[in-house]
This record gives sequence, C-alpha cells and structure tokens, in this order.
Amino acid sequence: MLLSKSLPANKKSKSLSKIGPIVQDVVPRSIADGSDKKCSYTCSCCPTISNWCVRDAFGIICCFVTWSLFLYGQFVVVIIIYMSKTYTLLNFINLFSMHFLAFLALSSYCRTMFSNPGAIPLNNATSEKLHKVCQRCIKRMDHHCIFVNNCVGQNNQKYFILFTFYTCVVAIYALIFLYFHLTTCITSNWTACPAWSPPVTLFFTIILALEAFCFSIFTAIMTGIQFVCIYTDTTGVEFFRGRSKSNLKRNSFLSSLKIVFGAQIGLTWLNPYSKPTGFITQNDEHISFDT
Repeated sequence: MLLSKSLPANKKSKSLSKIGPIVQDVVPRSIADGSDKKCSYTCSCCPTISNWCVRDAFGIICCFVTWSLFLYGQFVVVIIIYMSKTYTLLNFINLFSMHFLAFLALSSYCRTMFSNPGAIPLNNATSEKLHKVCQRCIKRMDHHCIFVNNCVGQNNQKYFILFTFYTCVVAIYALIFLYFHLTTCITSNWTACPAWSPPVTLFFTIILALEAFCFSIFTAIMTGIQFVCIYTDTTGVEFFRGRSKSNLKRNSFLSSLKIVFGAQIGLTWLNPYSKPTGFITQNDEHISFDT
C-alpha cells in the first residue's frame, strides 16, 4: 500500500501507527547522529551546486577518471580533428551536435552525482540495513555506481539512465565521425589533414576510437539493464541477484516508466533538468513510502 504524508522542514514527523510505519523527515544520518566521517549530506567543496555529495575517496577518483575521458574526447575532436578541417556548415553542425550531446551526458552525470537518491532514514534503521558507502536507507535502491560516486535510487535513476544513454549516443557518434575522418585522411594521402602529422593523428584518434568503443558497449549494456529492470519492475540489485516479482503484483511497463521519468510523457523525459515523479527533497514537503 502506498501512503503519502506531508512533513514539515527539518522536523521529525510520525505517521499514525495504525496506518503505517514511523517515518522521520529526510535528515541525513550524519546530521542526526553528529557524524559525517563516512558520508556527508553537504558538499563542502561546492555548496552552491548541491546539498548532496558522497565523500568516498575511490568514488571521487572514478569521477575524475570519467571527466578526464570526456575531456580527452573533446580535445581530440576540437584540436586534432577540426583544426584540419575547413569551416563548412556540415562541419559546424557535426561539431555542435557532438558538443550538445556531450553537454546532455555531463549534465545528466552531474545530476546523478549531486542528487539525493531518495534517502529515507527510518527511526528503527540499523547499520546492516543502510548502504555501506552512503550510510542511508534509499527509496527504490537500484545500485551504487562508483563512476558517479552515488547511489542510484528513486530520485536520480532517471538522470543515471539519461547519462548512460547520452554517453552511448556520443560514443557511437564519435566512432562514425572518426571513421569518416580517417578515411578522408588516408584516401587523400593526408593532404586533407594538414594540421597534424599522420603519426600524431593516428595516435590520438585510435585511442579515442578504443575509448568510444568501450564506452558505447558498456553504456549500452547499462542502459539495457535499466530498461529491463523497469520492465520487470525490479531494481538493479534484484536483477543481479536473480530476484523477480513474479508472485507479486507488478506495475505495468508504462507505469514504471512514469515513476522513473515523470508522469507526463514528452520531451521532459529526455531533459536532465526536469525532476521525476515522487522526487524526495531535503525538506520533504511531500514524501511517499510503501508499507
């Protein structure tokens, strides 16, 4: 049964014992017990960006690696490839399209990383019920992704899917673009690519091609798994453990999509800046939970 209850900001609120469990307002565990050594709700390095940041050293390193790979791709496309091309309308459209897709991918990445995934600390929660990195109870916990340094739950699953989807599209776009660029350079005996020497061009483009190939395969698999989980109305943890809801009433595929992406079908589903249905905020003006 799904219950909804309005909660005042930063105050404890209890539901009637006859209709559901005791629920505390979404207050970070680190604030509630005075400890923020493992995970902090406040990102001290970027307070104007978000009020959620997981302080995990390995996760932060993975974030830097991810950003470095994106920046390397931009470097190769702009400096190595486009410096040797003439300024035509087609080249401008290709460059704009690739950067726009990269912007959507990185925007989705930041939204996934700096969004509260749906933390709902319960009064009777014990340490074994909390995620070991985020130290939270997460609503519709899907999995913890080290590459975004955050748990993926009800609030940010949409952003995570958009991140993997747009990254896959950018990677495939880059592979096609690199193929035509190298074909043009080789067939013209490198006269069409005068900005850099052939060894330099080959070195950077081959590395980018390998990166784009790996990214496209990995993100395509991750996106596919996410949609399989939505279709079967399960989480990533349940999927990898082989659990299903065959004996329980499941939401329809469309209903599950609306839960993740939003109630209104439209372009907002592809927008990383629109919040999904049932979004849980720090102040929790409205909170939904299952019993």
